[in-house]
Amino acid sequence: MPLRFKFPERASSRRPTWVRSTPLGSPIPDANYTSQLTFHKALVGYEPTFLLSLDALASELGLAAVYIKDESSRFGLPSFKAVGASWGCFRALIFHLGLNLDTATLDPVAAAAADKGCKLLAATDGNHGRAIAWMARSLGIESTIYVPHDLHPNFLRLIAAEGAEVVVVQGDYDFAVETAASAAAASKHNILVQDTAFDGYEDTPTWIIDGYATIFAEMEEQLQDLPIQPTTIITPVGVGSLAQAVITYAKAQRNLTAIAVEPDTAACLQTSLVAGKPTSITTFNTINAGCNCGTLSSISWPYLRDHVDISTTISDYETHVAVQDLHRHNVNAGPCGASGLAALRRLLAEGNVKKGEAVVLINTEAARPYDIPLGVSNDDVTDLTQQLVRIDSSSPTLDTTGSAPGEAKIAAFIAQWLHHRGIETHIVESTPGRPSVVGVVRGTDPHAKKVMLNGHIDTVALSTYGPSPLSGDLVDGKIYGRGVLDMKAGVAAAMTTLLHFHQHGSKGDIILTAVADEEDRSLGTSAILSAGWTADAAIIPEPTSLTLHHAHKGFVWVEVTILGVAAHGSDATTGVDAIMYTSSFLSAIKCYATNLPEDEVLGKSTMHTGTIRGGEENSSYPASCTVTFEFRTVNGISQSSAVILHDIAAILANLQKQDEAFRYQPPTVLFERAPLSPLSPSHPFLFAAKQSLAEMQSRSEEEVEVSAAKFWTDAGLLSEAGIPCLVFGTKGEGLHGKDEWVDVESIKIVEEVMRETVRRFQEG
Repeated sequence: MPLRFKFPERASSRRPTWVRSTPLGSPIPDANYTSQLTFHKALVGYEPTFLLSLDALASELGLAAVYIKDESSRFGLPSFKAVGASWGCFRALIFHLGLNLDTATLDPVAAAAADKGCKLLAATDGNHGRAIAWMARSLGIESTIYVPHDLHPNFLRLIAAEGAEVVVVQGDYDFAVETAASAAAASKHNILVQDTAFDGYEDTPTWIIDGYATIFAEMEEQLQDLPIQPTTIITPVGVGSLAQAVITYAKAQRNLTAIAVEPDTAACLQTSLVAGKPTSITTFNTINAGCNCGTLSSISWPYLRDHVDISTTISDYETHVAVQDLHRHNVNAGPCGASGLAALRRLLAEGNVKKGEAVVLINTEAARPYDIPLGVSNDDVTDLTQQLVRIDSSSPTLDTTGSAPGEAKIAAFIAQWLHHRGIETHIVESTPGRPSVVGVVRGTDPHAKKVMLNGHIDTVALSTYGPSPLSGDLVDGKIYGRGVLDMKAGVAAAMTTLLHFHQHGSKGDIILTAVADEEDRSLGTSAILSAGWTADAAIIPEPTSLTLHHAHKGFVWVEVTILGVAAHGSDATTGVDAIMYTSSFLSAIKCYATNLPEDEVLGKSTMHTGTIRGGEENSSYPASCTVTFEFRTVNGISQSSAVILHDIAAILANLQKQDEAFRYQPPTVLFERAPLSPLSPSHPFLFAAKQSLAEMQSRSEEEVEVSAAKFWTDAGLLSEAGIPCLVFGTKGEGLHGKDEWVDVESIKIVEEVMRETVRRFQEG
């Protein structure tokens, strides 16, 4: 039976803290960990780590005491992992070599391992792999460490510095574990030393967890000298191995409230507690690298299920603030090490930790480099628009400087914003470095209509903007910056609309698709469609000045090359002027353009020349001249690219018939997109939108204008995939220009109209 949430008293849009509402499991028996402590004391460089009393912080928080077990330096390594890794490696080698645990010591084990050619293998998202590499180097044997593709480069350097071979896998931490396990199985003397258990692999993870007991043996001795004894302990959770060791100490040796903390983007424990069973999740990059795990260790889950009292999550920004806070209190903490303090501040604000308690935190790692995260707590559509504008997401395929970053950073922000609120989140990245984000609020009726909110997160180049393209400044009711109108204001409104239904519920699914590359080839929307995301209707909040658009033209880009014969400018006998012949072709195509089809909604199809390239220098006859054209199409059938190519080929053939010297290459299509076909005036989605806009503007439905947009949007792709679409968005000026702005009041109108349109359509 799934365990139940207890929501904080204070209203919040964020993912709620889980508080146990069922009895604890069977008591955990106390164990004798003398062997581990004796082993660790025999290692070179052993010293107990400090238990610090942060009196000033306790006073600030209104607590009786705040203690922190400082694992920022353990055997010269900057994390607690060394105690588990060293004992785990020692036990794994003894087992592999068939030695006697009661009589084995480190030096003979190392010699036997080297003689057999043993190699230690592990997967890591940071510190565990470095600890395994350190232990392998100490033993004089080789190691190979497998890491996920998005691990911070600093970790790669540090692991390699311990003498390990580092293998970067094209996947997440869970995939790295699978890869390491497969490599271990492929060779007799490859030994996997992994801190996560799975079916058939439980012994070594158990030994690693047993090794962590040294931390708590030290801490118990240190606590005896303190006047205030702890009531609560907070542990970060990755795969759950350290948390299992914490639980064992907290419940077997002391009756402490046990609190688990995870990153918003990797909350596999909380997800499992809510489901009442171990549940794997897809994680997203976090500065809490050691906690970026999507699957719990199979041996840790029963301990956590039965004995965790509170499970909470934190954003990367909250973690960053906690890192800075601990540094001010002279604690050398990295993100995972500061996560306990971030959780403590949240839980105090919620009332899940009471004033006057005494709390133990565990600083699991020393300070390390990481990318400074953005705050994700903002729910206001105006402020959110400003945040999005301040993230450079200019398209790398449209930038001539080579400095455009693409969508990775803004996609990370949106994903973290969604995760922070517990909204189902997916990353779709068919083209490396060009991610799109999908956020989903599931409806109460699986048969109800689904609505997609589709917006692009890329922008054109910053170089065409004036000063301060990323300012996001709010001046006189206008927000300024590159992409604010096209279309980050619309994306912000879509995000807060999704949040509205997450908080208040919806009849059918609401799907946010924040997509890459609309400004160029629409890779993002193409990818989400290929991934299977669909809906019964879609709103695309491109800037329309608050006008409803139910249609727009498509386009076809065509390239034609006219051939000449290169020759010296004085050789009129040999030379054939390709540019001169191109002029004949351009005259013919101009006549053709006057007869392009017309649609009663979309208007007349148009055509224009895009580029023309020909010749090498003034003193030579040009050998070729290439012209590109853009056709703005009104019908995907009679104006298909095949029809256009056929017509152009006929024009070229006719010119050649008139003059045998006229030569050409067959015309080709460079790129094309279908029109957005008009919705019927009686379509329920259009009807819902007209009702919503009329109500918002205190007008009758008959007064609401519905027209075709002049520009193309990703609605064309969605419509082609069978999804009825409306384009409706903000007003402002400066699309792709040097001074782009959006009207703030229009963002709020778009937000409200989207909410009401979705509600009416699903309930109608």
